[in-house]
Amino acid sequence: MKNIKKNPFIALIGALTLSASAAAVNCTDTPQNLYGGDQDDLRDALQQATNTGRPLTITGTYYISKDLKVYLKKDLKVNATGANFIATSALDGDLFSIDSNDTKSKECSSAGQLANVSWNGGHFNMANAKVSTVVPYTALTPSNKKGTKATADALSVRGVTNGGASKLNHLEIKNIIFNGTHSSSAPFYKAGGDSGILMTGALRATITNNQFYGVRDAAIYVSAGGDNGRYGDHFNLSNNYIERAFDGITSKRGADNIKMRNNTMVDVVVGLSIKRVFSGWTATNVTILDNDISKSVRPISVERANNVVIEDNTISDLGAVVNGETSPRNKYGSHYEGISLNGVQGNNSIRNNRIDGVFGNGREGTTTTYGIVTRAEDGRETTGENIRNNSFSKLDKWVKRF
Repeated sequence: MKNIKKNPFIALIGALTLSASAAAVNCTDTPQNLYGGDQDDLRDALQQATNTGRPLTITGTYYISKDLKVYLKKDLKVNATGANFIATSALDGDLFSIDSNDTKSKECSSAGQLANVSWNGGHFNMANAKVSTVVPYTALTPSNKKGTKATADALSVRGVTNGGASKLNHLEIKNIIFNGTHSSSAPFYKAGGDSGILMTGALRATITNNQFYGVRDAAIYVSAGGDNGRYGDHFNLSNNYIERAFDGITSKRGADNIKMRNNTMVDVVVGLSIKRVFSGWTATNVTILDNDISKSVRPISVERANNVVIEDNTISDLGAVVNGETSPRNKYGSHYEGISLNGVQGNNSIRNNRIDGVFGNGREGTTTTYGIVTRAEDGRETTGENIRNNSFSKLDKWVKRF
């Protein structure tokens, strides 16, 4: 056997290379723009961007098989126009998790600082991803897509630390495209993953001009965060297009000052909604304007809220087949309801909305459809509703009070 002597120069170069790799993520260097490559490089570039607060540009294609977890420190500014993020069948969890953490979110001299997050563009494909354990109607999930994690969202941003501290100031997400199914006609329960965008605890949020095709849960899921939902206000959700989802856009856990405007939805079980989740948690100041929703079981549904404005919306094909199912998936009964007020109080304006049932096919007259519904929710009656100047056609009842 030959005795091969080690070259000390080569050994030094190897050591320096290892050291540079280990120190790639730090608190000072400008993040390197990416043009395709490894999922670990993608995660590290995002972490470097928020470590320093400097902008990052991402293009190219990335196959992702594990949750890319990034801890929010300083501002995160991402331009992902032209990037493709593709989940593999090994992904069991979020595609991207941008999280707030009691310890890590204080690093890089970021303690005491609120961060802004801005994400522009990118194509997110979750069709092959495992499905989370908490999606609606888990029994519908194909056996080969069942995951083990309680969250499996494409872009998840959590603004409150595990100890309850606020970290996220303003979130802006725009111009992303989400695909959750292989087929352009597959129903929501064939989709991979969970929600498209999930955000909790931002002090302000703007989510606009995004597109979603085939979503297992909600295309856009926003929520208050922290103890008793103390963080989470001023959410503007506008100009988004959504088709074949369980939930279109939903706001939960008592977030206040919510605006949903100029969104278009087709073939969604629930269109625009305010959901309370916990008993006693109440949303205040909800505005739902100028939206267009067709083929939905519950196009607009508001639970336990004060001071609600629902005006100038168009709801069509109420009572149509939704996501390939001839019977409605409605927790309130075996009927379709255009606008539902559930435990809503205060000053509430429901006006200038157009609600049309199905026309001229076999379902006309065979389904039960209500235009506007009021009922109690969480022990609260619905009061203070001003319902006027709405138009209705092909419905069983224009206004139904349970």
